[in-house]
Amino acid sequence: MNRQLYYDEEKEITELLLYRKIIKVENDTLYLDNGIKLEVIPNEGCGGCNSGWYDITEINGCDNAITNVEFDCEDGVGDYNNETSYKIFVYAEDQKIKILQVDGTDGNGYYGTGYSIIVKTK
Repeated sequence: MNRQLYYDEEKEITELLLYRKIIKVENDTLYLDNGIKLEVIPNEGCGGCNSGWYDITEINGCDNAITNVEFDCEDGVGDYNNETSYKIFVYAEDQKIKILQVDGTDGNGYYGTGYSIIVKTK
């Protein structure tokens, strides 16, 4: 896994979120106060098994200005300890808020992992 790629993407998402508010959450999209939309797309895996399938299990807004962003990836979760959980936390008004959680399984590793965020500008 190319961890540097993830760090670069985390930096870009952090820059989009810092000092913004998430004013609305609709379906799988976060709406920022500057008009930018962040659409979360979970990975779609194998058509015949659960390998590579991920789902959004939590998505939340944030009414206050975001002052910090953290990313967390936890392996070995779920009923059979074979799932991965990706989370994004923000800090606002001295509170840690989970704005996104995507859970699933890589299975054999061939079908991908995690999620994508599509950034839509005004």
